[in-house]
Amino acid sequence: MTMVEYSAVLEGNAERVWSVLKKFGEISRWHPSIVTSEIEGGLADGLTGCIRKLVLADGGVVRERLLSVDDRVLALSYRFEEAPLPLDNYVATVRLVALTEHRQTLITWVADFDLQEPNTAEHYQALIRGLIVEGHKGLQTLLTQ
Repeated sequence: MTMVEYSAVLEGNAERVWSVLKKFGEISRWHPSIVTSEIEGGLADGLTGCIRKLVLADGGVVRERLLSVDDRVLALSYRFEEAPLPLDNYVATVRLVALTEHRQTLITWVADFDLQEPNTAEHYQALIRGLIVEGHKGLQTLLTQ
């Protein structure tokens, strides 16, 4: 199993960050690599088991299933159902921690996956990390508008 982890501080209180992040189907509002996003099959956004369809800037399609949402600990997990990448068992978790002395939030992104092609770990770790960092920056931009 290969892992990518990224932690950083966001400007904004944890409740505000969570209110944006937990809208699973609305990731295209803040992630610059995602042109459109929608929840498939008529399920409610944020309901465990719902699948979001993402259309990427390069035309690729990703489908992700929401595995868990925990409003108490401000965390969610999802997995790839379909992706144009040679990865298996991709699961990502996002967690928030309120920095109560400040109007800031610590966010941690963790992605675990198996590689279909040997000797590609560094390449795909860098790719996934780049997507996470890009999403993090887009989320921060939305929060400061």
